[in-house]
Amino acid sequence: MNFQEAPEGEPHGDGRRAALEHKSASKVLRAVIDNAEGDSITIGQIIDAFGERAFGFVLILFSLPNCVPAPPGIAGIVGTPVLIFGIQMMLGHQRPWLPGFIMNRSVSVPKFKKIIDAAEPKLQKLESFCSPRLLPLFNVVGDRVAGLFAFLVAVSVLIPFPGTNFPPSIALVIASIAIMEEDGYLLILGYLIGLAGLAYTATVLGASYHLIRAGLSSWFGI
Repeated sequence: MNFQEAPEGEPHGDGRRAALEHKSASKVLRAVIDNAEGDSITIGQIIDAFGERAFGFVLILFSLPNCVPAPPGIAGIVGTPVLIFGIQMMLGHQRPWLPGFIMNRSVSVPKFKKIIDAAEPKLQKLESFCSPRLLPLFNVVGDRVAGLFAFLVAVSVLIPFPGTNFPPSIALVIASIAIMEEDGYLLILGYLIGLAGLAYTATVLGASYHLIRAGLSSWFGI
């Protein structure tokens, strides 16, 4: 990503990116979106701007559109990267990777700014309660569990049924912030909310399957 020129005494280029890596998620997300040049930004530029903590930031950023009112169709755009990131985390990757056709896909900066504007106060409130707790939860195994959770959330988001994207996406944002802040209590809360949302998705899918099967049986005797 191309950042605006830093004032005298402030870090430039990679230095500014390194400085952002040590700030809270809400501040980094705000900086990335506010400093984007033009009316669009590629997914690759967003990922590059997040630096060493890229997995945590991209999971939050690509989950936020499903946590606040967003334009129709954006769930599919942001859900696919989360699905791929979840698989990579389960495999133990240290940095996110996406194929070129997804990395080069552009998203509207004004639309994302509206999403950040709506979500920022809630993120800041959540971050204010964070502190390092239950640290044994944050290890290699914990990272892979988080990857599995992100994968399941993405599957739920990509299912075109009402209500299958909101609770799991909220849960993934909470869990991602918890991992970045190493707050075990918040992580458990995020997982519990996510499991409830995934259970709803499974219930909707099960009910839909039985309705379709009953309809086919009624019409065609299958």
